[in-house]
Amino acid sequence: MYRLIILLVLLVGVLYSLHLLVQDYQALTAAPKLLRFLFKRDLRSSQHLRGSVRWRRILQHDPIQCARYLYCDLGARPPNNSVGRGFVYMLTLKPHDEDLQSLEYFQMAYHRGQLGGIFGCKEYYPMCPFDAQLLFRLIQYLIDKQ
Repeated sequence: MYRLIILLVLLVGVLYSLHLLVQDYQALTAAPKLLRFLFKRDLRSSQHLRGSVRWRRILQHDPIQCARYLYCDLGARPPNNSVGRGFVYMLTLKPHDEDLQSLEYFQMAYHRGQLGGIFGCKEYYPMCPFDAQLLFRLIQYLIDKQ
């Protein structure tokens, strides 16, 4: 019984970290921001529209490393859709100071995927009980529902 409760708590953590990733992805791809940027006359004001990702917070809520496993898989298999490409793009954004160290964990996961392939990802992140494709389906579900 205790194992089931622990597994459920870990699952909630995984879902919450994916939820944070989706929220940050949607904030970056929101059409109103893009339209405001396109119609601005002052180029310096476009710097204020650049989004950021809450890497530290995502890492805090990723105890079984599923978000890092997701990025490792993105490195191993180049994304074939806009959501995957958007998640890779999120790695290139300039983070806030408090997120810098956490971003490095996700960048390292991505590079490990590029070097080690899909099977290497499971070796680096064995704690995640989910398949990367399931994680992507959960992300797509969260995007569609918001």
